[in-house]
Amino acid sequence: MKTKLITSTLAILFLISSSVFAQNGNGRSRGYHGSIAVTDQLGVFVGAETSHGYMFDSHNYIGLGIGGFILPNDSLPIYMNTFIDYHNYLREKNTFVLGLKAGWSHAFNYLEDSGIQYQNGVLFEPNAGWSWRLKSGNGLCLGLGASMVLPLGNSRTSRKILPMPKISFGFEF
Repeated sequence: MKTKLITSTLAILFLISSSVFAQNGNGRSRGYHGSIAVTDQLGVFVGAETSHGYMFDSHNYIGLGIGGFILPNDSLPIYMNTFIDYHNYLREKNTFVLGLKAGWSHAFNYLEDSGIQYQNGVLFEPNAGWSWRLKSGNGLCLGLGASMVLPLGNSRTSRKILPMPKISFGFEF
């Protein structure tokens, strides 16, 4: 319960602070853009992530991101991901979005007797969703994806790829 409260508080603080970087109401104009999202993987892990980058035109975004997720139980894993984030918005306003994240995943509390499946891994996450533009030029997004991790080094699994379904709800600025 304590972990959920901390995660929720951090997500709200991220959303409030992001308004400082908000665009001037032109929506998906060329230039700096970013997003902050609350995520849920497998219906068990909760987390948050943020991505900041450049919008090349009204359809193509590329950025760098960081995120973390935990199992809301103090004895289980805390993971952190760093990634390159690409989004293709099919239209300029309310639209379907296709995306891809690629990067690195790390478990902070990988111990010999824990249930954590891997310590480090390569992250690959195709995703799709919907983005709503608000009058302010900011937006809301809802996405579904599949986080896939290729474990490297220390791991407790014989599986080559660990897939995790993912849902996210975020704020775009």
